[in-house]
Amino acid sequence: MDYSFFTGAACGLLLLAATRIATGHKRRDSRWLLVLLGGVFVYLLRPLLNDQSALLDLLIDIPTILIPGAFWLFCHQLCSDRETFPKWGWWLIATQIAVDLASHLNLHHFFYLLAQPYKLGIIGAGLATLLQQFQSDLVAERRQLRIGLLIAIGGYMILVVCAEFVFGFFPTPPGVPTLHAVTASLLAFGACFWLLSLSPHALEESLPQSTVAELQVNPDETPQPPLDEAQCALLSQLQQHMEAGGYRRTGLTIRELAEQLDAKEHVLRALINKHLGFRNFNEYLNQYRIDEASRRLADPQEAHLPVLSIALDIGYRSLSPFNAAFKRRHDKTPTEYRRAQLPAS
Repeated sequence: MDYSFFTGAACGLLLLAATRIATGHKRRDSRWLLVLLGGVFVYLLRPLLNDQSALLDLLIDIPTILIPGAFWLFCHQLCSDRETFPKWGWWLIATQIAVDLASHLNLHHFFYLLAQPYKLGIIGAGLATLLQQFQSDLVAERRQLRIGLLIAIGGYMILVVCAEFVFGFFPTPPGVPTLHAVTASLLAFGACFWLLSLSPHALEESLPQSTVAELQVNPDETPQPPLDEAQCALLSQLQQHMEAGGYRRTGLTIRELAEQLDAKEHVLRALINKHLGFRNFNEYLNQYRIDEASRRLADPQEAHLPVLSIALDIGYRSLSPFNAAFKRRHDKTPTEYRRAQLPAS
């Protein structure tokens, strides 16, 4: 009875959250989050469903099989502004789904032994994505969301997968299913209370715009409030510092920049995010770095300099991140850009 009660409570809260996300964030691409919530919903209900035919059981289990991959895709969607999900990531997710399906079909005991570690690996990839460039993230709501996902959701998912693996070989102790249902209910309540009450704009500020929304003008979008005197002074100081070459320091972080400007880090973050429109500090630096690189690559007097030398001069540690940032701006590699700007005479 207790298990049914708490499971029902958790599922009800998940439905509330999914409905709110689907209807309240139409301009945001929340598909992978909805897939994740749907998978968790079915996973919680699964023990309450009577055994059906093997085919129907498999169809019921498919949403839960998608949970690890949906979690990784949602984390990437949340944290990687406009970067496409890597092809090798799709292959890993497809392999995890295939292995999990083979395990559910009882094709061989080996697949069960492989499925659980594989799930942990996919979930771990999602957690690593949340940690990637965390310090460079300028969106305050998204930084809070990253922390919540890392501690609560990521930890819960890892614990569940490990418990499933252990209890696949040993009897489940009494009270564990109820404890699981209570934990799920508390997490669902906490997520709903946070996203619907404490921070209702967290997802709106964090998720990327949907393809349709990018083509439309948002009538509800309001201009940012004007800068006060202190903010204007900091903005002027920031621009002067960057134009003087402050961006060339290798490994520059927002914390170091705030110390150089004798400013509070959170104030500088908000200024660059809200008033300059950058969601990631590295992209802000790239604006200045790629501008300088473009000028120097088009300068005949610097045609003898290797591309690597220019990349190191403007603050990159190696050629790979420079090439990636440059191609995002010009849709050409630095070498291709130089050839186009300085054709052989």
